[in-house]
Amino acid sequence: MARKKKNERVILEDIELKPQVIGYTFQKKSNLGRVIFIFIAFLIVVYYINDISLWIDNLFGKKSPETIENLAGSNNTDDDGKNNEKNEIIYNIYQTNLVINENGMTLSGFNYNNGILTFNVVNNNNKTLDLSSKKYFLETYSEDKTLLERFKLDINVINENSQISFSLDMKNSFYYLVLEEKTIDDYPVVTLKTDELGVANITCTKGVESIIYTFKNNVLESINHTITDSNITDADYYKRYSAYQSKVASYNTLTGITATFNGTLNGYTAIIAIELDKVNLSTIYEKYYYGYKEVPKVVKFEMQTYGFECK
Repeated sequence: MARKKKNERVILEDIELKPQVIGYTFQKKSNLGRVIFIFIAFLIVVYYINDISLWIDNLFGKKSPETIENLAGSNNTDDDGKNNEKNEIIYNIYQTNLVINENGMTLSGFNYNNGILTFNVVNNNNKTLDLSSKKYFLETYSEDKTLLERFKLDINVINENSQISFSLDMKNSFYYLVLEEKTIDDYPVVTLKTDELGVANITCTKGVESIIYTFKNNVLESINHTITDSNITDADYYKRYSAYQSKVASYNTLTGITATFNGTLNGYTAIIAIELDKVNLSTIYEKYYYGYKEVPKVVKFEMQTYGFECK
């Protein structure tokens, strides 16, 4: 017979249970900061893509498409991050006793008759007023404050207690007059169609005058001014004839200018060609002659305010 086993006791060791390591898992650090940085960089690139493209093209000497040139710089703001703030426009109702005061000068003596507006700019101070660095424009508006015309006023220097007079040909009758000072930054951007050498022209015409401004790489290099006058019955014809004849003779003595005058019984033609990198424009006064390396938007905008049609 099988023997019975003795009762056996199992003694459990009284030991505190301890956690056991059975493996490791690795948790990645959060990439949220990196994702946000990449997203912001992407937005910056998209926002300034036209400026970046234009910069790269210039770096490699390539011509950028006109659409990119037009849009490049459109995102620019002032150094403080704010857009340029326009001065408040003061609309002056036209009347003969109208007086406009601005920067030490007074506009008065207004008279509008037969499409011509005349007025005086007066310096009532006891010192010379030099506004040659300022760009002032007289603007006309309709009664509903729609801009009609704009005229650049070349005031330059007015001696103490003196005045200069203006006479402007108006195409439209008006209700308001506005005197406004502008900077070149206010002028609209002009994009020229250049040839394979980067050369382009702006041609401005008015009456008997035609002026061709030639630009290379978007800076002014030369001017060609042609006057063709055959209005021999006009009362001032011979005065103009004599004036241009004398002007051509005078300009031919200057370095950088080639001028010709051809007069006949049927009229006269004066042609003045200017190489701006060679001429000293301070020796002559011609408000239609801009300096070497002037930009297209200045020439076109200001010449249009002189009554020229430019294209």
